[in-house]
Amino acid sequence: MSTSIGIIGVGEISSAIVEGSCASDDHPGFFLSPRNAERSARLASGFDRVEVCESNQDVVDRSDHIIVSVLPQQTESVLSTLDIPSDRTLISAIAGVSIEALSPLLPQKPSTVRVIPLPPVRERRGVTPVYPGHSEVERFFDTLGGTVVAATEELFSTLSATTATMSSYYAFLQGIADWLVEQGWERAAAERIVRGQFAGLGNTLATTDTPFSDLVKGHETPGGLNEMLHREWMDANNHAALSRSLDRIFARVSGSD
Repeated sequence: MSTSIGIIGVGEISSAIVEGSCASDDHPGFFLSPRNAERSARLASGFDRVEVCESNQDVVDRSDHIIVSVLPQQTESVLSTLDIPSDRTLISAIAGVSIEALSPLLPQKPSTVRVIPLPPVRERRGVTPVYPGHSEVERFFDTLGGTVVAATEELFSTLSATTATMSSYYAFLQGIADWLVEQGWERAAAERIVRGQFAGLGNTLATTDTPFSDLVKGHETPGGLNEMLHREWMDANNHAALSRSLDRIFARVSGSD
């Protein structure tokens, strides 16, 4: 990517982007907004070529590409105060806000690209959805684990919906640990057992491209315990309930609810 990237909204995801990128010696320069002063200062003190700017406009003026990562309800108040020239690239990590909705806030019509970076970019293992395709944006996020380019903004929004499943994954693990506690295990030991069990599965996901259907089969034997829980718990009703929830989330993030 180009030599300088500005970031407006230095939260957890933005921090992960900076930390992941700065793990390489040839990372671009970063200019950070000052609002989250403590987090921005920590990043600037921890990595070279990372600076905290005086204002959001200062971030824009000093950067070739600007990542905006603010809450959806903050979009208008943040962008309406900025003058973003047409030769910049606005990289929007704002959940659920379409390019059409952003356009009136960008009178000089800079190139606009939407992305969904996730926490694993910190370890350079996050696959980042991009829309529309943009060679420089893709090149940058490829260094953090890879990219997938959505053919349409509607398809991009389906990926926004699936990001809503992360806390449910941890809640699933919590449910297993809760059951162990009910059987008499101490909480710390129960959580340690569950962490150890699923950490290895996570490594499998990170190091192979085996289809999920094959992973399911590979962890089941006919009439075995894994097959029993799979059939009893992820039955047709639960599978349909998951699909309905994702449908509702998709409607919310795509603005069609």
